[in-house]
Amino acid sequence: MTKIFIDTNIFLDMYRANLKNDIVLVMDFIFKNKKYFITTEQSVNEFARNRYSILENTLDDFRKNTDIDKGASSFLRSLSSFDRYKKSLEDYQKERQSIILEIQDRINNSSKDVIYTKFMKLCRHTNVIATTSEIVDSASRRKISGNPPSSDKYTCGDEIIWESLLSYESLHRDDLIIVSNDKTFTKNREFLSSEYKNKAGKSLTICNSIVDAFRILEIELSDEIVYATENLTWTDIIITALTNLGGEATLSEIYNEANDILCRNDCYDKMKNKAKESTIRGILQRFSGDFSHTAFYGKKDLFHQVSPGVWALKK
Repeated sequence: MTKIFIDTNIFLDMYRANLKNDIVLVMDFIFKNKKYFITTEQSVNEFARNRYSILENTLDDFRKNTDIDKGASSFLRSLSSFDRYKKSLEDYQKERQSIILEIQDRINNSSKDVIYTKFMKLCRHTNVIATTSEIVDSASRRKISGNPPSSDKYTCGDEIIWESLLSYESLHRDDLIIVSNDKTFTKNREFLSSEYKNKAGKSLTICNSIVDAFRILEIELSDEIVYATENLTWTDIIITALTNLGGEATLSEIYNEANDILCRNDCYDKMKNKAKESTIRGILQRFSGDFSHTAFYGKKDLFHQVSPGVWALKK
């Protein structure tokens, strides 16, 4: 039977999607077809670690972007409309604090995090390849020798994932599909396919969407599933928007251009996303090495923050 390995960052990107119904739909679809799904202990641990950081960054971002100076001069206080303004501001601060508390509760209580709970449920009912000392040793040798995959210079997480897949499949000998946008896999497609063929005796396919993986297996896909997975990735839209804007632009210009792209391409599902601007900000940070100690979790270093509110494509 063909197995599907879905890269950790595909699941982590769901925290940027803002559309709970779509997330639930996609996760339930994967669970329904869990007999094809395979993952590694390393991947599960990476998800758990990075989930916490993503939510912490979301909380910090919300606090910064929604803070309103409550100070007012004597002149402003003398205006007839000031009392109404003051009441509105008090209501706003109350609702803002409610959101902050809800995010904090989600951070501290993973059972209330639908992405986390569904991911862990999926892992409990499928094959999770344990990280053995032999796998770690093989990953370390791969790192030293310079053979792909290639994590950052301080870790060998991607090497452990690849060695885990090789170790498992050298015994089970299944065709394997890897779903990933990570250049660790995508830019080394030929090398990895050849190595997988030699060690597992089967074929390796690398694609960048969950839908593409299940299409390869000829699994029936509803329109709802297709639209839901489309909602989870905005990277290409932002790259196109920045390219159209000359490679550098303000957030406001990026929002407007991205919206025009959606209109031109009849992307009605994304146009209905009421949190488009939040999604775009999250993706910019997610794929920017400028945020290496906070929001950056991938190998795709695509965007550079020129200054607050101004972004550019990495050269």
